[in-house]
Amino acid sequence: MRLPPVEFPSVSWDAQLLERWTVLERKSASMGAKAGNNDAFEQMLALLRGMASSGRFDRLPELLQRRLTARALSWLWLNDEVIASRLLNPQLLTALLDAQQPRLTRMTLQQLAQLYFRRFDRLDEKEGFREILERSLLQQLDLIPPSKIQTSQADPLVTLKREGHWLLSIDGPRHLAERVRQGGRELGETFQELGLHGFDDGRYGDICRAHFYLETLRHLPPGESDPVLDELLKPSVAKAPFEGARRIGHVALEILIDRAGQEPGYVWQNFILNLAGDPRISSSAVNFREWWQPLGHERIQKVRGWLSKEDLRLFLQAVEQYALETANTEMQRMFPARKRFLEGLFKLKLIRNTRLLLGGKAQQSVKRILGKDVKTSFARMDGPMNDKAVIYLDCGDFHLVEGSHSFKIWVYLAAPGEALRTYERNTFSHYDLTTTVPGIYKKLYPGLPYDAFVHTPYTWQNKVFTFLAENGIAVDIEQLLSPEDYRLQLRKFGIPAVSSRRTVVPPSAKEEAKTATRSATVSKQGTEDAAAPTSRNVDVLSRARRPDDVASESANGAVKARAVVPGDGKPVSQQTAKPSFSSLQLAALRHLNAHPHCEFHALLEAVSGQGGNVLNVRTMLEGSLSQYVKQDEDGAWLLSSSGVQLLAERTAAAPTNATRSVPEAATATATATATATATATATAAAGSRLAKLEPFALAVLHYFAANPGDKVRYAANVLEVDTRLVNQALFGPLKGICTQDDKYGWHLTDAAQRELEAFETQAEKS
Repeated sequence: MRLPPVEFPSVSWDAQLLERWTVLERKSASMGAKAGNNDAFEQMLALLRGMASSGRFDRLPELLQRRLTARALSWLWLNDEVIASRLLNPQLLTALLDAQQPRLTRMTLQQLAQLYFRRFDRLDEKEGFREILERSLLQQLDLIPPSKIQTSQADPLVTLKREGHWLLSIDGPRHLAERVRQGGRELGETFQELGLHGFDDGRYGDICRAHFYLETLRHLPPGESDPVLDELLKPSVAKAPFEGARRIGHVALEILIDRAGQEPGYVWQNFILNLAGDPRISSSAVNFREWWQPLGHERIQKVRGWLSKEDLRLFLQAVEQYALETANTEMQRMFPARKRFLEGLFKLKLIRNTRLLLGGKAQQSVKRILGKDVKTSFARMDGPMNDKAVIYLDCGDFHLVEGSHSFKIWVYLAAPGEALRTYERNTFSHYDLTTTVPGIYKKLYPGLPYDAFVHTPYTWQNKVFTFLAENGIAVDIEQLLSPEDYRLQLRKFGIPAVSSRRTVVPPSAKEEAKTATRSATVSKQGTEDAAAPTSRNVDVLSRARRPDDVASESANGAVKARAVVPGDGKPVSQQTAKPSFSSLQLAALRHLNAHPHCEFHALLEAVSGQGGNVLNVRTMLEGSLSQYVKQDEDGAWLLSSSGVQLLAERTAAAPTNATRSVPEAATATATATATATATATATAAAGSRLAKLEPFALAVLHYFAANPGDKVRYAANVLEVDTRLVNQALFGPLKGICTQDDKYGWHLTDAAQRELEAFETQAEKS
């Protein structure tokens, strides 16, 4: 049977009735907010505030057993920042939960849930409080009995009881944002449907929105602007957690850098520099470690390549401005040719990297013209270079050092040392650029040509072209000259003939000297174990080279083959002694051989099976293995030439089973079997829990073993991570292994201490 459609009568509300309804709505909202806030509640609030101000909490244990106290305390935590800063801590929360048996009231529990959503990751400022509160909420939610009343609106506590296992996790905002996006919904609408209306007004909601911003970046046309870029520059958004140690800002940088080509455009490049700063700074700088190191070597190099063009722009700006301010007509006449030459190198894609150097007056000139647009990093010059600008250009097959005025153009066939290439040094003088740098080049590459030319009009370019051609390097000179200058070059000089024999750039004398020094080193102290120190008392705060490290390096060096003269006066040749290495050291060297430019934490993970931890691996790299390893400009580790040669020698010298005698092979097999059996037995007997730990958790464990009683923030500083990550390790995989004292310091339990000692002993033996 088909029924006719229902027609609802149209009801019109006049303005007076609508106004009355609005007044009633406001009164209803006000009454709801004040529900339960009677005189007794206000008196309890005043009492708790008085305790917080005076510091006297004698009555608090007794008061916490009352439901009214629990509701008032959770209300203060949620709504009073000042009181929360004094009373919000893990100890008081634990005392509250213990006193409120068998469970918290719904109102108190809901206020704690609101507190969690409002503060979220910032709760970790209280020594791991976020995870403690998360765990407490989940436990209390499990105790809530099923609701007997059905309402049209979702109950926030029922929602959290059902979905809290993922909503309340540290990755909850990311999971929620993904669900909302996949469903094509709005975030605010989803919060309301879950019964969490108003829960999105704090950090949790902000981080959810930040994930939406990232999705916008993934679909933003390259180089274009969008309001989300301004939002992502806010520290509260950029530093919000994303996943693990990564922040929202890290992911935003990765998206833009990966999506941009060789020309990111002003908007995207400006955003990257505003958020992370210029990556061309020392790898030990705080800003570099915080923002650039997590992005990896390839992204860093890509952005440095972009900024080379910015260096050139600033250099040319300084040259042009100086010519105008000094009314130097000759320099003004030369400027177009120099600009065309340098910009032509970029168009030919010859420039790989640059370094800009500005004198004090040149800096002021550039900043006065460009103002806040100057965001790139540059080195400084003093003395006679105060009014000059200099740019170093790495063109792959050749290298240039060009000055703004009263400075020759220097042409090298190889990098003239590391001073201009790395970002560890920030100040240069005229003597450095004209004497020290060429001197280093001559020491590194004896006999390798280089030259310097005065900027004589119409001839200096030809001198550069001729020098390159004589050494077998061809360049498209037409792209480096204006049409008029090109025609003049052809008439006056012609095109330089490029030599068919390319000048070979030999390995630098520095690398050869390292190899020679290592092979000629005489051990003065006899052979000793080269194992990196695994003692828990290692001073991890000191990055200086220690005397015992130097001694260890000397002992590890190869002993020079020398003649020993016995009583008959006839020299007898002694065999060269090989340095001995622990399994940890060999594992590190072999990993770096297979994976050059390896980040420290990746190396740490690779050698964790040999007992490697943050303390002994860092000390080993900077101490006993320092002559075999080195760091690149981004702080990543690789083998030095000595290390490469060492592994090659060990590989060549290692006997194979085929070359051993039968008794030797049998003995080796028996020894290996016995060792494997002993290792398995020892591992099963001691350190079984520790063997399952991830490298970072093991690093945290070693820190507190070496520094018992330290607080989380000290460990975070030494390990160079957020306190949140240390707290996650302590309250996660290290729970029951580490314990916290009443002063918030952390210690290993006695059992864990014994396990660690056994674990380290076994690692050394294996």
